[in-house]
Amino acid sequence: MATESTATAAVATELVSADKIEDVPAPSTSADKVESLDVDSEAKKLLGLGQKHLVMGDIPAAVNAFQEAASLLGKKYGETANECGEAFFFYGKSLLELARMENGVLGNALEGVHVEEEEGEKTEDESLVENNDNIDETEGSEEDDKENDKTEEMPNDSVLENKSLQENEEEEIGNLELAWDMLDLAKIIFKRQETKEAQLYAAQAHLKLGEVSVESENYVQAVEEFQSCLNLQEQYLEAHDRLLAETHYQLGLAYG
Repeated sequence: MATESTATAAVATELVSADKIEDVPAPSTSADKVESLDVDSEAKKLLGLGQKHLVMGDIPAAVNAFQEAASLLGKKYGETANECGEAFFFYGKSLLELARMENGVLGNALEGVHVEEEEGEKTEDESLVENNDNIDETEGSEEDDKENDKTEEMPNDSVLENKSLQENEEEEIGNLELAWDMLDLAKIIFKRQETKEAQLYAAQAHLKLGEVSVESENYVQAVEEFQSCLNLQEQYLEAHDRLLAETHYQLGLAYG
């Protein structure tokens, strides 16, 4: 009997030990490190791809690549981490270019509309002159009434055009605002780092913030940003550096 009890106790002890082993979390492996490296590697590829799209002039594709890179790094390190600075900078820069591109397309479209309206008005005027030569006063009066009716209807078309213009402007302002937010965050990240590379990135962030301000017609803010850029660049760059020349040029435009 004693032998049987001892055996039973041994089995019970083994079962308890097995339960405890199951409850103990598995030791960490290299999988987490691999996943971390994958995020960094993917973000680096996206940054390179985005810069390639910028050079090729494919701005929307560049925006998408930089946005994805910024999102990956932000989720891993936190949005204010040093590792996110470059991604936020290029994301903001590409958004600025996208706003400029959309603004240019809108300007060309509106210019075409105005030209068509002027040609249409000229044709209508010539037609009215010819008709007035061939009709009597009564018919002329009727034509005037009809013309007045047309004139009353025209504001409706104008309202639609203005509404479309307003929607496009709101979309443009949205891109500029987002560009400002990304560049401002990048500036903060870089300025707290003491390396020359980081400080020059901060200067470029100031430069792009100034350009955003110019696009928004906030010239006072633009001058402040360009001047901040210049102050940083003068600490780290030679007097003949082309970056200094670019900043002086932008500063002159803002003053002009």
